[in-house]
Amino acid sequence: MTLDWNEHPEAREEFLHAHDRYLGIEDGRLGDEFADVAESAAELILQWPDAPPPYRGRRRDPMIRTWHLGKFPYNLIYVVREGEVFVLAYAPEARRPSYWVHRLNG
Repeated sequence: MTLDWNEHPEAREEFLHAHDRYLGIEDGRLGDEFADVAESAAELILQWPDAPPPYRGRRRDPMIRTWHLGKFPYNLIYVVREGEVFVLAYAPEARRPSYWVHRLNG
């Protein structure tokens, strides 16, 4: 089964904000690397959506999973539902945990 990739609008804004911030570092190379890491994560998640562990041990529906974005202090947080991977957040590690939980309904 092929899954679609969809992002909550606030998650997309988080990605774009981080990408723009990193574009200002090392002549944009860090922004490109951040985008590459996120794209690689998306490809792997679409192949093996159930591989990452549940978010902070959460083992109930919907099963929330998290993927750390390499050297960047961000976690890609998502759920698999109805034939899609739905991204809830590109969550900065320094931000309050679970700030994005209200996005489960969107």
